[in-house]
Amino acid sequence: MARTAAVATVLAGLLAGCASTVSGTPWPTGRGPAPFSSGAGPTEPTRRPPTSFTVPGPLSNGPLAAPTTDGRPTATVPPVPVPPPSGVPSDPPDGGAGVARTVPPVPVGDGASRVPDGRVRPSPGTARATARPASPAAPAPLTSDVVADECLLDRAALTGLLGGPPVAPATNAVVTRTDGTRTRACFALADGVTVSVNVYTTNRGTPAGYVAGARHGSAVTGLPAGTSATVLDTVAGPTLQLATARHLVTVAVAGRTPSRDRWRAAAVAAVAAAPR
Repeated sequence: MARTAAVATVLAGLLAGCASTVSGTPWPTGRGPAPFSSGAGPTEPTRRPPTSFTVPGPLSNGPLAAPTTDGRPTATVPPVPVPPPSGVPSDPPDGGAGVARTVPPVPVGDGASRVPDGRVRPSPGTARATARPASPAAPAPLTSDVVADECLLDRAALTGLLGGPPVAPATNAVVTRTDGTRTRACFALADGVTVSVNVYTTNRGTPAGYVAGARHGSAVTGLPAGTSATVLDTVAGPTLQLATARHLVTVAVAGRTPSRDRWRAAAVAAVAAAPR
């Protein structure tokens, strides 16, 4: 009987303790975790991208970090996948724990900065300057003073262009241009009128192509086969441009405008005297 009473007393105590708890949980009545609130703000993510990571091995150019649990020192390395410079291995040859390096950020635009493979990084201006090689300068369209004697017109042709006989025989003379260059030309004079003759070779195309490309020119007809000519108004006066097989001949008249027949006669005489 006494044993039954003792069991009843223990059960009563247990039931009294259970009465103060929430059914199915170990939390006492009125306590426990805070209830979920739908109006609560967003929670911060529990995982963030790492700003650095730790690898085994001593730091080659800095103080040692705290040792790992197995006793090996560690070094903090930025998470930049940059290979080491030339001659510095990133992994030990034996596959064990090697030396870790702190990889600095690579500067951009500095002509003396180093790139991962050890080569010097050129500055942006230098890269643009050397990316496209400079093209060679184009040759001048004409070369002067290519014959020893440029007096290709006879007395009759010169008289027709000058409007009268020349006061002296035509003569080769050196002329200094406004840009300082000196060239030779053949000159003839008569009563304020001047005729100058020059002989050139063409460096861009043929003499015939040069004459054909002249703008605002008036073509001269009735010339020998294989030649062409045109008359243009220039700052030096009306000028004949005559193309032979090898040369470009110019005849400029200052102080007078010859007729079409006079130009044709001068062109025929120049073709007959021009070097072949």
